Amino acid sequence: MLEDTEKTSASLMPREEKAVIVPGNGVGKFLIREDTILAGLPGCAGCGRAQLTCAGVKRQWSALCWGKQSNKKYYTMLVILSATFALSFIGTIFFCFTNTLNDAILSNMVIKNNTVAYSLWRRPSVQPLMKVHVFNYTNWERVRSGLDERLKVQDVGPFIYSQQIERVNIKFQGDQLTFQERNNFRFRPEKSGAAHFNQISVPNLPLLGVIANVLHLPTLGQITVQSTLSFADHNEAFLKLPVQRFLWGYDDRIMDLARPFLSIGAQFRYDKFGLLVSKNGTVSDRITINTGEKDKDKMNVIEKFNGDVTLSYWGSSECNSITSSDGTIFPPSLLNKKTRLFVFNSNMCRRLPFDYLKDVEMEQGIRLMRYVMPSNVFDDPQSNPDNQCYCDVDSGTCPPRGIINVTACTMGAPLVASFPHFYRGDPKLYEDIQGLSPNGELHDSFIDIHPTLGIALNGRSSLQLNIQVKKSSVFGALSFLPEGIILPIAWIEMALEELPESLQSLVYHGTFSTAAVQLGLAMFCSVTLLISSICMLMMIITRRRKPCATLKIIPADIELKT
Repeated sequence: MLEDTEKTSASLMPREEKAVIVPGNGVGKFLIREDTILAGLPGCAGCGRAQLTCAGVKRQWSALCWGKQSNKKYYTMLVILSATFALSFIGTIFFCFTNTLNDAILSNMVIKNNTVAYSLWRRPSVQPLMKVHVFNYTNWERVRSGLDERLKVQDVGPFIYSQQIERVNIKFQGDQLTFQERNNFRFRPEKSGAAHFNQISVPNLPLLGVIANVLHLPTLGQITVQSTLSFADHNEAFLKLPVQRFLWGYDDRIMDLARPFLSIGAQFRYDKFGLLVSKNGTVSDRITINTGEKDKDKMNVIEKFNGDVTLSYWGSSECNSITSSDGTIFPPSLLNKKTRLFVFNSNMCRRLPFDYLKDVEMEQGIRLMRYVMPSNVFDDPQSNPDNQCYCDVDSGTCPPRGIINVTACTMGAPLVASFPHFYRGDPKLYEDIQGLSPNGELHDSFIDIHPTLGIALNGRSSLQLNIQVKKSSVFGALSFLPEGIILPIAWIEMALEELPESLQSLVYHGTFSTAAVQLGLAMFCSVTLLISSICMLMMIITRRRKPCATLKIIPADIELKT
């Protein structure tokens, strides 16, 4: 502060320059710095407030500081920069080293009642395609007559159906959800390779199944069954039927006639017999999954099947485990190149393994992870010891390489599963039957999964159903067939080829929009962190106390050097 008795004009020049003070009447008050050098002042000596003495001049010093910054302003700015630094540091950690936005998206995918995710799950807009190839036995009568030695088959199809899935009888219990599936298969003639009304010759599955189930009876009991079956319309080893009836149901009295001789487990529960008759409409199996509400790492993981936490068909807890996915959504935490995924297949009463193979790209440049079924999944125990548990528990007999016995979960029918055309199976399997041509490009199974959302966006599951001939001399209809021969029936490919626009949009934004937002926020936080840290450092370094100014009365003709 400066109190003037008379206005004084002063100019302070850079060092080695002169400042001439000319007060109005030769006397005044003005400010000088402590380090100002006084020159040409008669009777004065020294420099600075402590040493300066002037004869006949009264000194008046003040405690005023020249150019000192306000402490309040300094600390306010420091607090603002500190807060900015802390927030940008936290933001950088969040957006650079965590999947915050992806986790937020996954939280919205949790299946909870009255949510969008629940609606999409209950009735998916995706319609997988079921492609059925049926084996037509073209020479079975010639083999029966002894004209041909081996049976010959023709791969007929594909007969393509679109599948509309709806989950019904839904019951929530904590973070578990129990439901049944209702399927509606619609024939797609424009995509199919053959007509529904085509006639084919196929194994007589009810007859083969009944005979296999009564072989434990004494000879007299078997003769009684044979006499009863003679009244059936279809009592030959092979039938000629339209494809439509063979797949979706035809009238057959064999099961009704044989009912008194069959165990409860072998009872057929449908009015008509058809290869796929149990698949259309509401499926009897009840599945319990984890919704992921409490733990996203368990999202869509199957925890119960028909009320049981494990199966009871196989010889070990590992083979009886049902901890798996249904093949539509997988917990993203499991999607890495070393973790094996499992998909539950109720038709085979077991879960199937899938291992990571490579990265692939779908349309719009979206990267997916491809998982394939291991080549040894159906190998015999000699080639794959883990499959020992799939051998017959009582007898210890194991099916040949490339085959898994599913009799235990098919009402006692001697059914076995394999890859199409016995791909990767024992060569004897397709040497017994003419017309088979295994092909890895057509018969492999794979799933392409989005690495962050865990949704299966493409895939193919190809499995073949076969029946093993088990007979005795009592049943003459099977006399021309070798004991134990495995007859291929049909192979079915489930494929996901067409994605609805709504799902494509969800996947696109979940891939690119989310990544762009997270990248932008990460860059913003990183730049803000850098700028705020530089500003704080500069404030701390440049913070120093400047010399105090002094107030002095001197004659007007003094020259000041600064």
